[in-house]
Amino acid sequence: LVSGAGIAGTSLAFWLKKSGFNPTIIEVAPKLRQGGYAIDFMGAGYDVAAKMGLIPSLEKVDLNISKLSFVDANNRERGSMNYRKVKELMHNRALTLLRSDLAKVIYKSLDKDIEIIFGDSIKGIEQDDEKVVVHLQSGLTRTFDLLVGADGLHSNVRNLVFGNESLFEKYYGYYTSSFTLDNFSYPGSTFSMYNVPYKQVAVYSYNHKTIAFFIFTSPQKLSYSHHDIAEQKQILKKEFINSGWKCRELVSQIESTADFYFDSISQIKMENWSKGRVALVGDACYCPSLLSGKGSTLAIVGAYILAGELKQANGNYQTAFQQYQNIFKPFMSKKQKAAQGFAK
Repeated sequence: LVSGAGIAGTSLAFWLKKSGFNPTIIEVAPKLRQGGYAIDFMGAGYDVAAKMGLIPSLEKVDLNISKLSFVDANNRERGSMNYRKVKELMHNRALTLLRSDLAKVIYKSLDKDIEIIFGDSIKGIEQDDEKVVVHLQSGLTRTFDLLVGADGLHSNVRNLVFGNESLFEKYYGYYTSSFTLDNFSYPGSTFSMYNVPYKQVAVYSYNHKTIAFFIFTSPQKLSYSHHDIAEQKQILKKEFINSGWKCRELVSQIESTADFYFDSISQIKMENWSKGRVALVGDACYCPSLLSGKGSTLAIVGAYILAGELKQANGNYQTAFQQYQNIFKPFMSKKQKAAQGFAK
């Protein structure tokens, strides 16, 4: 059972099926999630996506950003970077994608035989030497050989098996948000950024829609419910409504957006990524945070390695889980450390 139909979960299911396993995916949301910020997709993640045959489909949803532009309160450009030249330096093996578009492309590539359960989640987990028994919110009880939590920064599986999030989360002093607007037009293929001390907002127009992206600092963690979208919208509004440029106009449309995203910028650090027949992948166990610029890319790489080690070990999960951690944890520790430096 793979918990989570995001980038890590769908990538893992793809490779497990290809390796002769029989994965089931469970996702608490009623359908694939929308929104999320734009990401740079390159390096090892690009290589794995190429092995999956996904590059033609990903190229179709590439945001095709031509320039990064830094603007002032009067919308005058004060500096810029030619983004197409940056991609040329990477031999054009780089894309800029919405997280939700990347997840959708992977999801559509999945074998039609894979069982996918939407709108349900795990409320209890029991395991022994032979099996994992999961009790679902819907009242069903299911039995599996293995369980992998691919359910993100606020992982439900991690919480149930390894302990409370507070044991593993390292908060880095920032919050981020993004959403799509229908009634806000911004010209060209430029990713425009506006900064004031402790805050940044960026916009990009794409397919007759505009994507807005926000970051702000908060020395202390804010107290709010992860499930209370209305409260999160009010926090963002209060932070940006008087920040100048186009901020008031952007946050005034916050109520009508259908894909609002808001979260802390945090890392997850764990001594062990598995416990018995349960393992974690992606942000659930090695979240490098937005500060790394590589979270989604590395989620795909981790899923590829985990599935590959299960295949190599002929399903011997103890050997596979240990090898997966031995191979990938030192690499992820370096990525997390680099992101920590950037946080300053």
